[in-house]
Amino acid sequence: MALTKLEKLMFPGFLLAFEVVFLILFGLLVDYDSTGIPDPPRPQANQEAASAEFTQTVYPFFQDVHVMIFVGFGFLMTFLRRYGHGSIAFNMLLAAFAIQWSTLTLGVFTFIDQAEAEDDARAAGVPVDPQDECCTIRVGIASLVGSDFAAAAVLITMGAVLGRASPFQLVIIAFFELMFYAANDALNIHVLQAADIGGSMIIHTFGAYFGLACSFMLFNRKAIEHKRNSSVYHSDLFAMIGTLFLWLFWPSFNGALATGNAQTRAVINTYFSMTGSVLATFTASIFFSGNRKFNMTLVQNATLAGGVAVGSVANMVIGPWAAILIGFLSGFLSVIGYKYFSPTMDKWLYLQDTCGVHNLHGLPGVFSGIASAIAAGVAEFASESGRVTYDNSLFIVFPARAPTLNLTAEQTSLGIEPGEGRHAGTQAGYQLALLASSLGISIFGGLLTGLIVRWLPTFQPVDKDFLFDDSPYWKLPDDADNYLPEGDENKPVHDLTPTSTLRQRRPPDPIEIKEQRAEPGRIAFTQSNV
Repeated sequence: MALTKLEKLMFPGFLLAFEVVFLILFGLLVDYDSTGIPDPPRPQANQEAASAEFTQTVYPFFQDVHVMIFVGFGFLMTFLRRYGHGSIAFNMLLAAFAIQWSTLTLGVFTFIDQAEAEDDARAAGVPVDPQDECCTIRVGIASLVGSDFAAAAVLITMGAVLGRASPFQLVIIAFFELMFYAANDALNIHVLQAADIGGSMIIHTFGAYFGLACSFMLFNRKAIEHKRNSSVYHSDLFAMIGTLFLWLFWPSFNGALATGNAQTRAVINTYFSMTGSVLATFTASIFFSGNRKFNMTLVQNATLAGGVAVGSVANMVIGPWAAILIGFLSGFLSVIGYKYFSPTMDKWLYLQDTCGVHNLHGLPGVFSGIASAIAAGVAEFASESGRVTYDNSLFIVFPARAPTLNLTAEQTSLGIEPGEGRHAGTQAGYQLALLASSLGISIFGGLLTGLIVRWLPTFQPVDKDFLFDDSPYWKLPDDADNYLPEGDENKPVHDLTPTSTLRQRRPPDPIEIKEQRAEPGRIAFTQSNV
C-alpha cells in the first residue's frame, strides 16, 4: 500500500530528530583525547617525531577498516538483482548512523574508568589528570576504529534482513543493537577481560545472531524462495568487488587495535588464514556441487571466513601453520553452512538469512571463540612442556593474566598494568564466557528489537509485494525492470505518489525510437521515470 505524504516524512523526520539529539550529546559529552588536544609546549623535533610515529602506526589501519565498512560491506550486498541501490546506499546510511551513536553508547561506559581514576588520584593525594576527569567521552583514532567495529556489527545484522526490512526499520534496529553491543563490550572490558582482538565474538558472532534473531521476528512466508532473492551476472560481479576489498584489508581489521609484536602476529596470522579459506572454498565448492562447478555465492562469502575464524586468536602465538588450518577449516564450515544449514533454517526454523551471515560470520565466529579458549589454555609465560611460551607478551594478549603486584621495570615499560593473576585454564573459561555472553545478549536483544520493529507500524514495514525491491524507495532508471525475474507478478514500477498504486512504464517517444534505430551499435539511454 502506498504511503501518504505525511507518512513519507516520518523517516527523514526521525533521522533529523536523531541528529539533533546526537549534536546536543556530542556538544555536552564528547571531546578530543590527548592526541587531539592543543599540543603542550615541547621541542619541535619531539613533536614531529611523535606525530609521524602515530600516523604511521595507527591511521593506516583505521583507513583500511574504514574502506572495509563503506566499500567492502556495501558492495558485498549488491548481489540482489533488484536491490542494488538499497544494498549499497542503506549500508552507507547505517554505517554513518552507527558511527555517531556507537561513539556515545561505547563512550558512556568509559565513565567507569574515569571515575576509578579520579578516586585513585584523590586517594593518592595527587591532581586528577584532565584526560581522566569524569564524565567526558574522549575520542581519538583508536575510538574511531572502535566505532567502525560497532558499525560492522550493525551491517552484519543488516545482511540477515536485507531486502525484507525497510530503511526505517534498519535504523531502529541499529539504534537498539548498538546499546546491546556496547553493554556486551563493556562486560568484556570490565569483567571477563577475554582476548578478542579481531572481534570474532564481540563483532561477528554478535552481529550475526542479533540479525538472525531479528529475522526470526520479521519472518515473512512470501520471502521463502522469492524470485527476486536472486542475482544476475553483473550483480554477482559487483558483489565480488566487495569480497576483494574485504579480503585484502582483513589483516588490518584484525590488527588495528593490537600493539607491538602482537600486531605483527595479527597481520601475519590473518594473512595466512585468509589464503586457507580461499583454497577450502574452491575445493569444497566442487565437492558439494551436484554439477561439479564453482558457485559464485560461495566464492563471494566463504573465502572471507578465514578472517572471521582467526580473529579471536590473531594476536596469539599460534604459528602460521595453525592460521592456515583455521582458515581452511572455516572455509569448509562456511560452505557446509550455505549448502545444508541455510536451507534447513529457512524451511524448518523460520530463519531467513538473505546474505548468509550465519555461514560467514556466525559459524566462523563461534569456531574462533572455541579456538581462542584452546589457545588461551596452552599459553604460558615461561617454557613448559605442552605449553606455548609468550614471555611478557602473555600479559599484553591476556591482560587479566598479569600479576596483581610486583611488575618488573621491563613489564612496566611495555605498558603492562597489574592484572588478576589468572591461570591458563581460568582464562580459557573466560574466553568461552565471552562467547556465551555474545550469543546470549545478541539473541535476546535481537528478539526484543525484532518484536518492536515488526509490530509497530510506525516503522513502515516492507509491503509483501515489494520484498527485495528498490522501487518503493528509489527513482529507478527505465531499464530497471529488465532485471526482474521471469514471471514476477509485480513487474510494474512502484509509484510513490499518494494517489496511485502501480503504473506501467510509458513507451518511448517516436523520436527516441528513431535515434535508437539510427545508431544500432550503441547502447541507448532513455529518460528515467520522474
